[in-house]
Amino acid sequence: MTEIETLDDLLDTAVTIAGADTEAITDGRSRLSWGEYRDLAGRIATALLRSGVTPGDRVGVHLHKSVHSFASVHGVLRAGAVMVPLDALAPVAAINAVLRDAGASAIVTAASGEALAAITAGTSVTGVVTPLADSVAVPGSSTIGADRLVGLEPAPPPVVDPDDLAYLMYTSGSTGTPKGMAHTHRSGLTYARLAAETYTVDSSDRLANIAPLHFDQSTFELYAAPLVGASVLVVPDGVLRFPASLAKLIADERITVWYSVPYVIDQMVSRGAIEDHDLGSLRWILYGGEPFPPTALARAMRAIPSARVSNIYGPAEVNQCTVYNLDTPPTDDAPIPIGRAWSGAALRLVDETGKPVAPGAPGELLVSSDTMMRGYWNRPDLDARAIAQEDGRRWYRTGDLIAERSDGNLVFVGRVDNQVKVRGHRVEVEAVEAALLDIDGIDAAAVLVDRPASGDDHLVAVVSPEAATVDGRDADLIRQLAATLPRYAVPSRVVGLDDLPRTGTGKVDRRAVGRAVGVGDDRGDHRADR
Repeated sequence: MTEIETLDDLLDTAVTIAGADTEAITDGRSRLSWGEYRDLAGRIATALLRSGVTPGDRVGVHLHKSVHSFASVHGVLRAGAVMVPLDALAPVAAINAVLRDAGASAIVTAASGEALAAITAGTSVTGVVTPLADSVAVPGSSTIGADRLVGLEPAPPPVVDPDDLAYLMYTSGSTGTPKGMAHTHRSGLTYARLAAETYTVDSSDRLANIAPLHFDQSTFELYAAPLVGASVLVVPDGVLRFPASLAKLIADERITVWYSVPYVIDQMVSRGAIEDHDLGSLRWILYGGEPFPPTALARAMRAIPSARVSNIYGPAEVNQCTVYNLDTPPTDDAPIPIGRAWSGAALRLVDETGKPVAPGAPGELLVSSDTMMRGYWNRPDLDARAIAQEDGRRWYRTGDLIAERSDGNLVFVGRVDNQVKVRGHRVEVEAVEAALLDIDGIDAAAVLVDRPASGDDHLVAVVSPEAATVDGRDADLIRQLAATLPRYAVPSRVVGLDDLPRTGTGKVDRRAVGRAVGVGDDRGDHRADR
C-alpha cells in the first residue's frame, strides 16, 4: 500500500493507484473521476487560501453529502486547514455554536443571504466558499462561488506534519453542549489504513455509507477509499426514506462494501423488495453504532448470502477499536459480540477503582490506539476525565461496560452512566431494550428512566410500531419481559409510537423519544456521536 503521511495526500495517491480518468465518486446526480475530484478539491483549497485561510485555521463544511461536500473536505485539508464538518440539518443556533467554539475563520456552504448571515453571526468567519452557487456580496466577508472557482488553479500540497490537527468532529454529547474531538492527520490516516487492510478494500471496490459528514462513520469513505483508490457512492438523502429505492441503488451501482447502522439494513431487507434486485456484488456489510438483534441479523444474512458481516465497535474518539466477523447467520438469541481488538489497539477492562476486573466480569473499557484523538478541543476538563496516562500510553475511557467471554470475544453490556438503580437494584437499560427487540412484532425500542418528583424512579419502554401496544398488548409485553428479566428490570409501562425518532445515521434518539412521550430522562443516546 502506498505510504503517505498526511490526509491531504490522499487524492494524489488515488490518482496514482486508480488513474485520473477512473470514476471516483457519484451522488446520483454528478460523477467525478479521480482527476476531477482532485482538481475540484484543489480549486476549493485555492479559494480558501485567497479568502485568508492560513494553515491550522478551522474551516466549517456546511453541505449535504454530495460530490461537492466530499471535495470540500479534501479542499480544506489541501489548504492545510482543520476541517470542521457541520450538520446541514441542524438548527441555526447549533451550527453557530460549533463555528464559535471552533473559532472557524471560513466556511464552505450552500447557504446565502439571511441564512448565511445567521449561521455566521458573531463568529470569526470572514471567508466563504459556495461551490454550488455563484459569488455574492456578503458584508465583512470575501465570497468565492462556483463562477470564480472555475478559473482557479488547484493549490499545491501544503506543508503539514502528521501530528498537526486535521479535523474536529463535534458531538453534543449527553449534556447538549458541543464538544469537538480533535483528530490529527496521523489518527485519521491510521484509521484509513487499518480499515482498508481489515476489510481488504482495494481499487476494485465501491463503498457506500449513509452517515452524514459530522458522524465518524463517514471517515471510511472520506479517507479509506482514496487511500486505495476505491470509488464511493454518496447515498442521496431522499433514497433513505424508501428501502426499495436503496436496494435498487445498491444493485445498480454494484456496491461491494456497505457500512451503516443496523436499522437501515433491517429496513432494506424487510421492506426493500430485495428479491427484485441483484445484491450479489455486496461482499462485506459493516454495521455499528447500536446492537443488531440476532433474529434480524440472521434474516439479513440469509437475504444477502454473498456478504460477510462485521460488527464494528469504537467511540468516535478512537474511530474504531474492535471487530467481530460473521460468516454464517447467528442461530440463537445471544447478543452479537463486538469481537476482539483490531490491529494496533490495546484494551483494558477496569472497575470503579481502575483495577482490572475478574475474568468474565463487566468493566469499563479503556482503549489505547494510534487512531485516538489528540483530545477535546479547548476542553482540558474533559481530557482530564476521559484520558488516562499509564505505562507510557494514553488511554481513552470509553464509559462503556464490556465483558470478556470465555472464548476471548468481548460483549457490550451497557453504559457506565446508563446503569440505573430501580428499587435498589442496578439495571442496564440496553439489556432491557435487547429483551424487547427479541419479542415478535417489535421493530424498535428505547428504555427510559422516569424520575418523578416523588423520587420513585421507574423504567418506561417505548416501542415501535404503536400497534404493538394497543388492545391490551402492552400488558402482554410486560408479561413476556417478566419471563426473561429480573422483576426489578421489567418496565412499569410500555408506550407505543409509529416510528421512534432517529439520528442522522438512523439510530434511535433517546432524547427525542423522551420528549415525544413526555418522559423526563434527557440524557440522550449514549452513543449519539456514532
